[in-house]
Order: sequence, then C-alpha cells, then structure tokens
Amino acid sequence: MQTIFETPKTIKENSRFSFCPGCDHGVAIKLVAQVLDELGLQENTILVASSGCSVNLYDYLELDCIEAPHGRACAVATGIKRAHKVQGKEKFVFTYQGDGDFASIGLGESLHSALRGENITAICINNTNFGMTGGQMGPTSVLGQITSTSPQGRNKETHGFPIKTAEHIALCDGTSFSARVALFDVKNILKAKNAIKKAFEYQKQGLGFSFVEILASCPTNWRLSPLESHNKIENELTKTYPLGIFKDIKND
Repeated sequence: MQTIFETPKTIKENSRFSFCPGCDHGVAIKLVAQVLDELGLQENTILVASSGCSVNLYDYLELDCIEAPHGRACAVATGIKRAHKVQGKEKFVFTYQGDGDFASIGLGESLHSALRGENITAICINNTNFGMTGGQMGPTSVLGQITSTSPQGRNKETHGFPIKTAEHIALCDGTSFSARVALFDVKNILKAKNAIKKAFEYQKQGLGFSFVEILASCPTNWRLSPLESHNKIENELTKTYPLGIFKDIKND
C-alpha cells in the first residue's frame, strides 16, 4: 500500500499544479490516484470530470477522461457505464465533482443516479461555495456564511438550509455506500482514502451507486490562510456536516 507521501503512477509526470494555494483538490486527487493504483483500475477506468475547479482534472491523471456539461456528470457516467456493458465491456467509471455541480445544477442527475442504483462512483468536493466562478453562495454554504452573493451571510428565512448531500444520497435505495470525510489532518486524510477505496470496491463488486463527499478548503474565496481554512473545517463545518459513514450495505 502506498503512503500518503508517494506519487501514484496514475498521476501524470510533471503535472503543474493550477489550483489556488492551500486548495485541497491536490490532496483529494492524489488519494483517488493512489486508490486506483492499489486496486489495479487505471487501465480500465473512465473518469467523468465536471465543470468547476475540477475541469482540468485530465491534466493530472493518466486516465481516459471525458468532460461533462455543468451538472451532468452522473448522467454522462451512466451512459458510459451502460454503453460499455451492452458491448460486453465492463468499465470502471467515476465522477469527480464540486458541490455546486453535484448538488445544485446537477442534483437531479445525481439523486436519480443513486435512486436507480447505477453502478458508478461519485466523488463530491464540498468547499461550500462556487469556487471557480468567484465564491458565490452554493447549495452547501452554511448558515451565516458570507459569500459574494450573500454579503450579510446565508440565512434560513431567505436562502433556506444547506443540503446535506451524503445523508440525502444515503436515503436512496440504490446507494451501496455513502460517506462524508475531510482533509484537515493526516488522520482524516487516511480516513478519506479508506472511504474512497471502499466506494471503488463496491462498484467493482457491482453493488450499486457509491458516494464520497469530501469537505475541502477554499482559502481564496473564504479569505483565510490554508491553516485557518483547515481549522474552519474542523471546528465549524463539521458541526453542520458531521463526518462518518451514512450507508454501507455490507455493515448496516
């Protein structure tokens, strides 16, 4: 098993980091690559990248990739998975999406993929705002959060409550695994890797839709340092978004 410090073979050589300083996308991508290596999935995998900060994902991973229109990653992944199965070729298919893509414009596609039990895996990076387009309030922005479109902070009377994606996906009968993890320290990074690995293994076993939500920092739009951002996740965001496994059909 690779350590968190090793560079997976699924990571492209000489990749140039293009995310903002302190962004957790780099850690999340590395964990995904390590799990793909450990499960021997690289050669048989198709990645569906979404619109948003994940749009350049194919610059980092040595995988067959396709970019989906905004919010349509799970629908595109469903089509890819089914088309190859009809041809007798079982492919490993996963999406890598932001919370705005998965839970706002793409909520219908995401939720119904889980309800149908599509045998794909979705990874959702939750940084509580629309990161790429200027830090607007998103479906996961927490109550009181100040964003470029909620300068007085999100309030329940005007904006409603934030969506708890992992819990919603866990309620779908077609879901085999749903978890929420975070990346603010080494202990939780290892837990995140284990959750991604289990989600991928459940797809390999044909158990249905598997999902991992990752609480991640967005120092640029939060107007915080990387350290302050991780402290915010640990001490504030986990109160709205508790970490843990919300559905595991093998252990429930």
